[in-house]
Amino acid sequence: MQLKTSFFNKGVFFNNIKRFWLITFSYTFFLFLFIMGVINTISHRLEYASTDIRDLSTSILQNSEFMTIFIGFYSLVAALAVFSYMHFPKSTAMVHSLPIRRDTLFVTNYLSGLFMVVFPLLLNTVIFLIAEAVLKIPSLSYTFIWLLVNIVLTFLLYTFAVFAGMFTGHLAAQTFYYLIFNFLAIFLESVFNYVMSNLLFGFYEKGERLFALSPLLKISELFRAFRDDKGEWLLLAAYFVAGIIFLVSSFFLYRKRHMETATDVVSIKVVKPIFKYSATFCSSALLGSIMVNIFDLQYNLAGFIITYLIGGLIGYFVCEMLLRKSFRVFNAYKGFVVYAVILTLAFFAINMDIFGYTNYVPQDSDVEIVMLSDYNDVRAELALDPGKYDPNRHRYLLADDYEHPYVKNPPQVLNDEHIRMLRMEPAIAETREAITKARLIHKYIIENKGLFMQNLLSYEKTDYYDSETYQLRRLYIGYRLKNGSVIMRNYFLVTYKGNTELDNLLREYLSLPEVEEKYDPLIKAEPEDIRYINVGVYYPDKANVSQDVEDVEKLLKAYKEDARARDPLSLMYGTNKGIINIELRFNLYENRKPYFKQNYYYRNLSEQDQNTTRALIEMGILKADEIEIIKSNIDGVSIIK
Repeated sequence: MQLKTSFFNKGVFFNNIKRFWLITFSYTFFLFLFIMGVINTISHRLEYASTDIRDLSTSILQNSEFMTIFIGFYSLVAALAVFSYMHFPKSTAMVHSLPIRRDTLFVTNYLSGLFMVVFPLLLNTVIFLIAEAVLKIPSLSYTFIWLLVNIVLTFLLYTFAVFAGMFTGHLAAQTFYYLIFNFLAIFLESVFNYVMSNLLFGFYEKGERLFALSPLLKISELFRAFRDDKGEWLLLAAYFVAGIIFLVSSFFLYRKRHMETATDVVSIKVVKPIFKYSATFCSSALLGSIMVNIFDLQYNLAGFIITYLIGGLIGYFVCEMLLRKSFRVFNAYKGFVVYAVILTLAFFAINMDIFGYTNYVPQDSDVEIVMLSDYNDVRAELALDPGKYDPNRHRYLLADDYEHPYVKNPPQVLNDEHIRMLRMEPAIAETREAITKARLIHKYIIENKGLFMQNLLSYEKTDYYDSETYQLRRLYIGYRLKNGSVIMRNYFLVTYKGNTELDNLLREYLSLPEVEEKYDPLIKAEPEDIRYINVGVYYPDKANVSQDVEDVEKLLKAYKEDARARDPLSLMYGTNKGIINIELRFNLYENRKPYFKQNYYYRNLSEQDQNTTRALIEMGILKADEIEIIKSNIDGVSIIK
């Protein structure tokens, strides 16, 4: 009599639920504690009249770090549990001897594991919805969004954990593959940036561009996006489609799987060389980077090659031992020799800059705007490339303070006014003269690359910052070309104190009216622009003084005289003159001129601000015969003698 078959077997399903009930119970229990914590927070906040109801509605989308742990851990555990028999010869022989088709076994086991990780979500969602109804929270849509995001991510991670099991006959290897899936993209990007920044002069790291390919790390960001009504629906759909692909692939791989591959690290023959060389490269990258740091071999081509080859050698032969289940693997050295040659050539190609990255400076006529800064200015970078604007990440960049409407409700896209404000950053220049001078600075750096690298290596050997011998200049240079492309470079330059060529080029650039007035727009201010000037004097041994200036015109004139006389380098790198404990606070009228980004400016005086100091003495705010002003960044010295 022919057995009746289907894709689902009720006996196997409930047997799995009974065997692994602790997974479902513990997940449900811990998730219940999380839900009760959110409900408790909401009930307390309802007592305050000023509570934002929308904030209460989105409470479940907060503290998403817990969901990262829950989803990541339980998805893996459920997959390991229901398919654990594949990794033990006796168990797999017994299960496959049952009068049940392989298709039925796979589908039933898969669904039982999925039930274990989805049921806790559904049950706790119902509990939370009931609590919201009792507490009269008007908007329940965020709770359903929370459920949807959790189910999609659970489906993706659980399905991949199952998919990973189809390639191995070893529980530990299945766990290892699962972790690789979640961290490989970020790991490779980090290694790429690390190698390039050390071996490629001027390399600029572009940030976490592959973050979305690490779904376990992306969970918190996804919840925050949906909490702020900026949900990444397209990414969520992509995760769901990826889960479908993994599911279908797992189904067909299971049908072709051989029972005798139980206990094998890799159960599919064609995947073995892929596994071996991928693991070898990861071993090179991880162990090599660790050794480079331990032995201080940064910027050293030979050091990178040797350490990465040692790391690869270890990974290569460990993989061979795992695949052969034997220690007699050293006759497989030819494969490593090929790998070593390819890796060495790759390092030489990077160091020799065969693609011309290091020496490239765009043509003057191709440049629309330029950026020159001593730090990683996010506003300036956004001015170069407004297309990278992210409402969630950049909401604070368009705000004057944390109470600004843009903090809570950032614009979805940047309009012309937003871009104009971003281009008012001191690091941004648009005139042709400024672009030309910025390119001269860039070309000088490239032409003297060898000297700067030699100085850097000498500086790295010192145990402390030798300010008497060395001078450090950090520079970020960026261009927006007329075709819309953006070019960025990052330089950490070390020169000796006597080398002033770079500083002179920087002075010429910073002396340009467009640049100087962006760094200090008060140079262009008129008395009628200013509502008041407040002077704060901070004494070391008596009460501080805060006083408004009556003669605004006189103090502004003195300030401008000092500003015009100062070293232009102080605009970017500060002054080597002692900063003194006097602060000028300029408050402008609301209808300020368009070249003022804001209506308030703070300036600390330095020893070189003699005209301003004299004006303050004449106004009676400072008393020369009794006040000793203490510098804040070096030993206390009297500025007024």
